[in-house]
Amino acid sequence: DVFRVADSQVASRWGNILEFNGFDLITPNEREARFALGDQEFVRPLGLELYRQSGCKTLILKLGERGLMTFRSVPEQEEDVRAFFAVDTFTERVVDAVGSGDALLAYAALSMVATKNAVIASVLGSLAAAVECGHEGNVPVRPKDVLDKLDRFERLVNYG
Repeated sequence: DVFRVADSQVASRWGNILEFNGFDLITPNEREARFALGDQEFVRPLGLELYRQSGCKTLILKLGERGLMTFRSVPEQEEDVRAFFAVDTFTERVVDAVGSGDALLAYAALSMVATKNAVIASVLGSLAAAVECGHEGNVPVRPKDVLDKLDRFERLVNYG
C-alpha cells in the first residue's frame, strides 16, 4: 500500500495544492490554501473547504507562528469538534524557518504510516518543524532532536 503525501511548495515556488487530489496527507501553509481557494475566510472554514475539495484523508494546515490546524473528517454537525484540532507551535525562537515545512511533512507522514493517528503525526511534525526553526539553514532533523524537544516540553509541563 502506498501512502501519498503532497506539499505544493518546491524550491520557494508554490502551486495549487488542489492539484494533489485524493492524497493521504497534504500540508499547505495558509497562504497556499488561500491561493487554492481564492478565499479570505477565517482559518477553520478555509481549512474545512480545502479538506472537502482536495479529497485528502488528512490535511495539516500550517499557520506559521500560530501552529497548525489538522482536519481529518467533514463534521456531520457544526459542533463536531472531532473533525479538526489545533496544535500550538513548539518553536521557542526562530533562527531560520527554511526547511521547517519539509521537516513537518517528513515527520507527520512517517508518523501517519506508523500510527495512523493524526494527533501523533501533527504533534511530531510540529516538533520537527520547531527543531528546524532553531537552526541556521536547512539541516536534517534527527529523531534524537525531536525527542529532546519533546522531553524539554514534558519537563516544562511537569515542573512548571
